[in-house]
Amino acid sequence: MLWPLSVIYGSIAGLRRLFFEVFQLRTKMEIPTVIVGNLTVGGTGKTPMVIYLSDLLKPLHNVAVLSRGYGRKTKGFLEVCIDSNVSDVGDEPKEVKLQQPEIPVFVCENRIVGIDTIHQKNEKVNLVLLDDGFQHLPLRGRVNIILSNYHRPFYHDFVMPSGRLREFKSTAKGADMIVVTKCPSELKKEEALEIEGILKHYSKQIFFATYTISKPKILLGDKDLGLTSKIVLVTGIAEGNKLREELVDFDVVKHFNYQDHSNFSIKNVQEWKQYCNDFEIENIVLTRKDSMRLMGLIGAEGMDFGSINVYEIHTEVSFLFETAETFKKGLIDLL
Repeated sequence: MLWPLSVIYGSIAGLRRLFFEVFQLRTKMEIPTVIVGNLTVGGTGKTPMVIYLSDLLKPLHNVAVLSRGYGRKTKGFLEVCIDSNVSDVGDEPKEVKLQQPEIPVFVCENRIVGIDTIHQKNEKVNLVLLDDGFQHLPLRGRVNIILSNYHRPFYHDFVMPSGRLREFKSTAKGADMIVVTKCPSELKKEEALEIEGILKHYSKQIFFATYTISKPKILLGDKDLGLTSKIVLVTGIAEGNKLREELVDFDVVKHFNYQDHSNFSIKNVQEWKQYCNDFEIENIVLTRKDSMRLMGLIGAEGMDFGSINVYEIHTEVSFLFETAETFKKGLIDLL
């Protein structure tokens, strides 16, 4: 039933992209730009990859990160600071800034205006890393990296609303590199070669990365989280259920699973606390992205967690098959 709507949606997106190409409306900036994007609505792990790339490139370039700042209540160009409010800059840019405090991070919905303003404010910046932006057609990136979730690859998906793609999968031919993200760490080389055979139709450089979960870091409380501990898991990310499946080292007694980028309220916090008190659970675990939004409520009435400990976890990127250096060289060559 939804298939005709998907064809219409994809055709409009394709015609818009063609219009920008035919009439040469795309701008290639003087400052090299690396776009980390996808064809899928959420769930490919762009922000962990941006953090990985910023760490990779900062010894070689004066890197700045630019994001739209999805979910923020402000508009225009803003610099993200350590103490910025998530409602002003968005949860993902704040997460990047906290992880890479020495790298300037900015938000602007118009990427060209954003890059120009970054250059005006800091002439030393000689590379801009964009968290998302593949669909921002006025900008032509120097390097386009497309991420594809191993568990839901774009080439097996379809355009919204019958699928989760923003554009037809043929658009991936605009990628300089494709990274298959969230692969199992034990992915067999034979399976990777099969996937690579499919993706070679879209890009010449294909890589595979696994996203491992970090050790829980305490945010509120006074004790480390031990293995097999009973926890309440709180997620407001694209693949909250998938994360729960991966937390095999802990006893997830309850999972409060919200939509991606959900803004938590005092009422939400009270529900978590009530559940913990009713079932004698001492630990609440959130993703780092979710903790950005929670910490904005600290100090508000009703935010006292008492004896309940609150922890954050995040995902860390590792390239499989010893290809980290090959990826780095390929990226530098494109720049």
